[in-house]
Amino acid sequence: MKRIHKKIIFIISAIALFSVIVGVFKYSLTYIENNPEKYLPTQK
Repeated sequence: MKRIHKKIIFIISAIALFSVIVGVFKYSLTYIENNPEKYLPTQK
């Protein structure tokens, strides 16, 4: 019984970690798109 619980906890924590990483990535992409002058080199 305990091995099943450990597996479920491991899967849930892996999914949570993955979703946090994806959320941060999407947020930073949106932020860069909204503020391009801070990150993209200006064309002269």
